[in-house]
Amino acid sequence: MDSKSNKVGDREQKDQDAPPPPYTPEQAGSSNTNTSVVTNEGGATEQTRLNSKPPQSYTATNTYTPTPNLSYSPPTNRGIYQAPETVVLTAAVPLEALRTEPVVTTCPHCRQVVLSSVRFEVGGCTWLTSFVLLFLGIGGGGCLIPFCISDLKDSYHSCPNCGKIMAKYSRLDGKVFRYRG
Repeated sequence: MDSKSNKVGDREQKDQDAPPPPYTPEQAGSSNTNTSVVTNEGGATEQTRLNSKPPQSYTATNTYTPTPNLSYSPPTNRGIYQAPETVVLTAAVPLEALRTEPVVTTCPHCRQVVLSSVRFEVGGCTWLTSFVLLFLGIGGGGCLIPFCISDLKDSYHSCPNCGKIMAKYSRLDGKVFRYRG
């Protein structure tokens, strides 16, 4: 048994040392067969035929169908209720309720609903406060301070549309006087 294993080992060694077989291009007449020549230990040649088929060409088929060109069209209003644009209206304040802030009211002259414009002028409260400060002995011009404070002045509400004075709010007695002119 040793002799066989030595021969096998020697054969493997010889196969590894032997150069590869020479390249022989395929002959024009034989399209389906390929032959190769192998040399054995004893010098005998062996011819091997391999049946080879030419490579099949692969044609990719596109199974994807493109999506049609989509476009957006807004829905029509048939059968759909659409709320109108919301408009917030504030109630017009009567002239008797005017104080020191601008308010939405109806002008008695042009009959338009407007936001009144307010200007402050020296009135009875301003003069009274100035005399009280003078009486208390605040000197050095301290009695003139009330003329610089708008919270002590009377407020006049005028219409920005026609420019006429609508009402006057007096700080001294807290009454509103309507202008008729």
